[in-house]
Amino acid sequence: MDLRSARGFLSRLARDKAGNTMLLMAGALVPIAGMIGGAVDLSRAYLVQSRMQQACDAGALAGRKSMSGNVLATEDKDEAYRFFFYNFPNGTMGSAQITQDSSSAANRVFASKTSDNQLQIDASTSVPTTILKIVNVRDIRVNVSCEAEEYYVNTDVMFVLDTTGSMNCAIGADISCSASSEASNSKMSNMRTAIKKLYTDLIPARDALTVKSLRLRIGFVQYSQNVNVGKLLYAKSTDYIRNPYPYYNSAGTLKSAYNHDSNWFNSTWTGCIEERSTTTALTASSTTIPSDAYDLDIATLPTSDATRWGPADPTQEQSEGSSSTANACPKPAKALQEWPTQDGFDTHVNTLTTGIGRTHHDSGIIWGTRMIASTGVFGADNPTIYNNVKVAKTIVFMTDGYMDVATDYYTAYSVPKSAGRTASKNATESQLEAIHERRFTLMCSRAKELGIDIWVVAILPSGSTISSAMQNCATTTSQAITVGNSTDLTAAFKRISDKVGNLRLGR
Repeated sequence: MDLRSARGFLSRLARDKAGNTMLLMAGALVPIAGMIGGAVDLSRAYLVQSRMQQACDAGALAGRKSMSGNVLATEDKDEAYRFFFYNFPNGTMGSAQITQDSSSAANRVFASKTSDNQLQIDASTSVPTTILKIVNVRDIRVNVSCEAEEYYVNTDVMFVLDTTGSMNCAIGADISCSASSEASNSKMSNMRTAIKKLYTDLIPARDALTVKSLRLRIGFVQYSQNVNVGKLLYAKSTDYIRNPYPYYNSAGTLKSAYNHDSNWFNSTWTGCIEERSTTTALTASSTTIPSDAYDLDIATLPTSDATRWGPADPTQEQSEGSSSTANACPKPAKALQEWPTQDGFDTHVNTLTTGIGRTHHDSGIIWGTRMIASTGVFGADNPTIYNNVKVAKTIVFMTDGYMDVATDYYTAYSVPKSAGRTASKNATESQLEAIHERRFTLMCSRAKELGIDIWVVAILPSGSTISSAMQNCATTTSQAITVGNSTDLTAAFKRISDKVGNLRLGR
């Protein structure tokens, strides 16, 4: 083609727009391909980051669990790296090889301890690109970081146990059953077995806490129409027990005040008490605890006759196993303590035998709360923090029936029809019962306000249901459990031990 022809061809080509669309599409393919390729490469990098984060979390938890106290040793780091690489093997999805225990390598995993004793892991790698190479992006950096803090907590458990005469009956017996000695397969014996098994289940938790210089403690309060806590109070301070103390006997006679001494304390007084000052203003419909109901006041220390406790009449109280239920006194309560061996724990549980007396649930929850709370007369023994770690507090309240009071029995409030301490002297049994039920409900609420977790286990015959007061006392509805046989009772206590002993670590 000559020059003129060529020039003419080029002129015509310049004026012809028929191929422009094709040229534009061809030019656009490059950024479109870049965007699509970039999305593919970024998605792969995101998947690598997600898997590496999971590996980081697993490694941090394993390493922190391996640590003894707050010391991060070489073996603890090795445990952290082992879990990291188990979940994220080197070369995952083409990522670069990672150097272990290096704080400076470009592609690394490094474990260290933070200033507040958490275990921290930082990990980094690169993911090679495919499409993005055409725009000179050859890899994408991926970085993750994680921490694990020890969630172990000290654990206090207070058993509040109904040890009335009905507990002597066989498990599954009618709710009205009461006996003076334990029947075969008694509720009392099944309770002992379940409590021992619960402790067995808690031994791994106990041992884990001991290694961390923390502790698991367990205490006991048995109740009927009274509680046997007087000698614990007297041991705290002789000033906590009124001396002298005027009291009513079971005949309704106000006896002359008497002075107690060390001989009386050691040999005459079993240990049951008369409650400190209360009020008849608390009715069956009360929604708050009156300020002058000192028996329901957990915090106030004894500084006056109104705030001190009286000794139960030594001539009227009877110990468990006695034929008289009109003045029953349970076995002595046990303050929160560590139990180093199963045998020692079982030996104490085996003393919980032969129930007696009426059922005052309010006395049980009052003293269960008082003996585990971080305030009041036992408060100094029950801190909320021990060795710089929180203390979790749990009450296990176990009963086999409903509130059962009497107007002519000698109780922690003396003889109701004579003393008129919680209701008028002429109150009927049902009226008195309703008031004590309300006191129980208000005290359950107070315990939960103090941060105490409550479980309620009710041993009831088939067809019976747990009372609304018992249901509402538990921290959650799932923690109010009705059982009708030994298998269900053991299962209920297993649920409790699983929660109490849950000493897991978390991010």
